[in-house]
Amino acid sequence: EGLEFVASLTLLRLGSLMERMNIDQQAVDAGAETINAVRSTGHVQAGTQDWTPTYNVRNYDELVANDESVGVAKDFQYAYGEKTRQPYPVGPMFNVLHPTVQDAIRGLVREIAERYGSYKAFRGVRLSMWAPAITWFGSLRTGYDDLTISLFEQETGVSVPGEDGDPGRFAARYEFLTSRCRSAWIAWRCAKVRDLMRGLRDELRGVRSDLVLGLDLWSEPFIPAVIGSGGPEHQLGARPTNVELFREGGIDPALYEDESGIRLTLQLEGGGRDRGSSIEEDAPLSAFTMYRDHDYLDGDTLRAVAAQERPSAFIFNAWHEAWGKHRWFPADADDDQARDLAVMGGEPAEGIFRVNSEYPDDGFWWDSQLRITPAFPAPQHFLEPYAHALAELDALEITRGGLFLDKAHTGEIAAFARAYRALPAVKFKQVGPSNDPVAVRTALVDGQRYVYAVNRDHVGATVELSLGNSPCALTDLASGESIDDAAARFELGSYELRSFTCACTDAPTSARVTLPDDARQAVEQDAEAALNALRHVRESGRSIPGADSIERGIVAAIEEGRFAWLRRALTSYPVLAAQEPEATTTCLRSST
Repeated sequence: EGLEFVASLTLLRLGSLMERMNIDQQAVDAGAETINAVRSTGHVQAGTQDWTPTYNVRNYDELVANDESVGVAKDFQYAYGEKTRQPYPVGPMFNVLHPTVQDAIRGLVREIAERYGSYKAFRGVRLSMWAPAITWFGSLRTGYDDLTISLFEQETGVSVPGEDGDPGRFAARYEFLTSRCRSAWIAWRCAKVRDLMRGLRDELRGVRSDLVLGLDLWSEPFIPAVIGSGGPEHQLGARPTNVELFREGGIDPALYEDESGIRLTLQLEGGGRDRGSSIEEDAPLSAFTMYRDHDYLDGDTLRAVAAQERPSAFIFNAWHEAWGKHRWFPADADDDQARDLAVMGGEPAEGIFRVNSEYPDDGFWWDSQLRITPAFPAPQHFLEPYAHALAELDALEITRGGLFLDKAHTGEIAAFARAYRALPAVKFKQVGPSNDPVAVRTALVDGQRYVYAVNRDHVGATVELSLGNSPCALTDLASGESIDDAAARFELGSYELRSFTCACTDAPTSARVTLPDDARQAVEQDAEAALNALRHVRESGRSIPGADSIERGIVAAIEEGRFAWLRRALTSYPVLAAQEPEATTTCLRSST
């Protein structure tokens, strides 16, 4: 069918590891070995502390029999003795540096490669880097066990305080390593995780040389699990950037820039992630801004991913949920899964069950259903993250997904894909000093000159390329249209991508982008209003996190003509907070 497949894994728990857990707190305090992670407080991580413990086939029969609701069941004996109500946040159950844990992860990746490597459609494995994933530390709060500290001391020569057998040694280690030795501690952890990822890549390549290991850098649900969301303290300029949090968890993108066969993918919002408490009538402004601000204005993170050998983006389709009386219940006797397996000569799949939600009869909705729906942007803005990924990252791969497949935007995706897939899968070189509001890039591949231009804004633009001293025709790779005028002039619509081949091999020397005068003037007027609001806040003695940085950025963006960045900065938390109460009213109206 021409389709390709990647095994995408969110590794939180493996039965082979859970069978070997030592979660005896007193024993670990006294110095007993454990493959479990140990937190900065000294707590042995005996569970992920999120909603996922239920989803283990070994739990299902008892959950159905007990008529348990969805979520973390109270006083329930979970498989392998996993604990769900311990006094610490979400985090990895197992120590990523323990040899037993690494052997289990490597064995799983190797098994997948051996099972499916003979199929040409199989491309490799991708790991979701979420807070409780056992493929990294997840946050700076994990990694204070005896084994990890011993390795750090041996390999760096740094002596870490804490007496053997002293239950207070874990907190002492955390205080020392995060205050007096923070840079070395974070760098060492990132290098150790990088070494594990090299090993996983080699497991894949040992089966087939072209298989690839992918690392998906999630922001949702990773960021909320580590620092929370929805408050002023979670906004751009108030908290660490996404790439800082990735490093604290054990992934430093700089270590992967030249790692062949390992690809980093940055998650971007596809609409609806900034929902927080948005279903409430009195939702605060801060519930609507965190994800989008960081996706579009967090320059440190964007530059770190753009520097990769093959930068990639994952556009996340967020969804909204509304729960009634949620129940597990047995499957019907003639369940299709059980019947189909029996027809094929197999045994019924273990743990088949059903799930639904019941609601009071309101005379309109069905009495039972799962009320879950995506939250896509308005049609004009559906392609915004695609254009952003290409303009900002020169993304060589763009994937999109979520709880379910999107079947409502085929036309938009197809139009973008025709131009995108026609380009060779190599990094392109930027034409001119700016990629805003239009990014123009070029590459010479096998003697053929390629050029693409992508508009990162919803306002149309005119582009004129300088192709040297003599006219040089462009051919549109999607439509076959030829552009023969000497100015090499063409139009770009809202978030549009156009890709071309050029009859000559010389690279374009510059690109001139023109916006409609009324659109430019409107943005500049809004920018002046934002600057006035920010100045007023400063003069009044108030302090909005990130306001000074945004103010400087707005001034520079006006001077440099970076109108796409400017338009997004004008809807950032610092600007909207400075313009309250108008911003709150506008935000609540848009949410409904």
